[in-house]
Amino acid sequence: MPELPEVETIRRAIEPCIVGARISDVSLLDPSIAGPEGPESLQAAVGATVRAVLRRGKHLILLLNGNRGVVLHLRMTGAILLQEPATKARVRAVLSFSNGEKLLFNDMRRLGTIRHYQDMKPLLQRLGPEPLDEDFTADSLKESLSRHRIPIKAALLDQHIVAGVGNMYADEALFLARIHPMTPARNLDIPRVASLWKALRQVLTDAIGSKGASVSTYALPNGEHGTAHFGFNVAHKKGEPCPRCGMALQRVMVRKRGSYYCPTCQPPSGDTAGG
Repeated sequence: MPELPEVETIRRAIEPCIVGARISDVSLLDPSIAGPEGPESLQAAVGATVRAVLRRGKHLILLLNGNRGVVLHLRMTGAILLQEPATKARVRAVLSFSNGEKLLFNDMRRLGTIRHYQDMKPLLQRLGPEPLDEDFTADSLKESLSRHRIPIKAALLDQHIVAGVGNMYADEALFLARIHPMTPARNLDIPRVASLWKALRQVLTDAIGSKGASVSTYALPNGEHGTAHFGFNVAHKKGEPCPRCGMALQRVMVRKRGSYYCPTCQPPSGDTAGG
């Protein structure tokens, strides 16, 4: 959290505010946000013009002239705001622009990062396919999953397999596809992979339409909250009745990540993997 829908919502909100403007200042209130490269690396972006605002997986990218980029990774509790936060404030960095706009990086747990890349290609190439792109098909997903024996829930969270999917939306997609989260990825047959592919695209598209899920610290850049979580079927709903069958929803740990599912609608198929 934030996942693909939240980052895409942020991208759409800030793009019209900063595209065409120059970065006039980068103020790091918490220098650790710059990572091992150090604060000095970000100063190289000052004076550059923002050509576009892109998203790759969960990364928000300010594309600069010369194919350089400033990459913001929000991780668990990061939020990009256009105004001072009213509550739960820990602003770690402020990016100022020549048109007077500012981006405030608010991050309660201090896990997010801002990096300046002289060449964006290495970052873009190491991530898996975008689940909403046209070239992401059920066949390509099947091919990727066939190489992994890990639980399907863990495979969906692996950013090298599919970019942008996180805990909440993986649970929701698996529920719609009626797949137990512990099922080995490579054991899914073509019909089940096709159901999962369709479910992933539906869940992510619907969440973007609802401007993301404000289940924790996520907020839109203007401070408003997304509403995607109001449509969740299983995520964060342990003990509540399944919306399909009424059975109490359960939670299982998969590779140290809590996974919510319905034991009736998503039964173990005899090929479940260890977590």
